[in-house]
Amino acid sequence: MGNGPQSTDSVIAALFESIEAPETVQVELIGGRIVMSPTPVSGHGGLLRRLFSRFLEPNLPEGMDVPMSPVTIMLPGIGGDGYVPDMVVFDEDANWDFDDWKLPADVVHLVVEVVSAGRESQHDDREVKPFGYASGPIPLYLLIDPLRQEVTLFASPSDGKYQERHTVPFGGRIPVPDPFDAVLDTSIFFR
Repeated sequence: MGNGPQSTDSVIAALFESIEAPETVQVELIGGRIVMSPTPVSGHGGLLRRLFSRFLEPNLPEGMDVPMSPVTIMLPGIGGDGYVPDMVVFDEDANWDFDDWKLPADVVHLVVEVVSAGRESQHDDREVKPFGYASGPIPLYLLIDPLRQEVTLFASPSDGKYQERHTVPFGGRIPVPDPFDAVLDTSIFFR
């Protein structure tokens, strides 16, 4: 006989691990759902390029890196979810899986998501991922929301929840704490 039936979560996690998607598709495991979506469009890319060149690159702490390819962040606290943020800052000497482009959550300092137009994507980025990233715990989650023309910084994760949340309209300024200790002027997101 075997060890009995596998739990639904372990079957879904195994399926998630086995998916070999084309480069134009990113695959995430979010709250027990396998989510496949196209890689970000040019609007996303423009916002991310401006964030990188005008804020992250000049303020990037020594020993940290920003990969230019999508990576999956494995979140151990919530059933092995794996999120693919639009941008991530992590320890450059981290021991991670280059073959699968997977990073453990404990080497990540900041994740960035840009909200897309799809209703499910909006819900995931605004409602689900803050809890997932906080469970990592990922110290900082920056949410750029071009649909609402606002930026939110989630900080100080504790018990699977961010204790601080600061939202400003495009054009406002957000202090970004350690390890950056800099102010993000969100006017960089205006076209």
